[in-house]
Amino acid sequence: MRKIIPAVAMSLALVVPTLAQAAAACCCCGNEGQDAHAGHSQAAPADNAAHGVVTSPADGAMTNGSPDWFTATFPHAMTLKAVTVTAEGQAAVEVPVAAAAATTRVSADLPTLAPGNYVLNWTAEGADGHEMAGVVRFMVH
Repeated sequence: MRKIIPAVAMSLALVVPTLAQAAAACCCCGNEGQDAHAGHSQAAPADNAAHGVVTSPADGAMTNGSPDWFTATFPHAMTLKAVTVTAEGQAAVEVPVAAAAATTRVSADLPTLAPGNYVLNWTAEGADGHEMAGVVRFMVH
């Protein structure tokens, strides 16, 4: 029994990180495993908080004035690829995204936003090529 418990513990220590990594690699579309991304031309929006992504502005935020930046913090290094902001009843506006190395915190300078309701869409890419995408809905007061 004393020999079995350490062997089981060692096996779990090797398997659990691999399973967690596979799940994290798939958080852009809700599918499991990196191979699930084959054939995806664009990732589907995901529930940011459920996948460890923290954004500012946060989804559902009511800001006091126009936010200067969109920022996303990821559990692993990503490169921000695209950001668009859409005002209610208006066409989407593409936000310039500066080329940068992959990091756990990415940001883009937002244009001045008038009071109203907005939807911000973002796409980021990991070093292994998987994409994550998200949607942030917020209100500017």
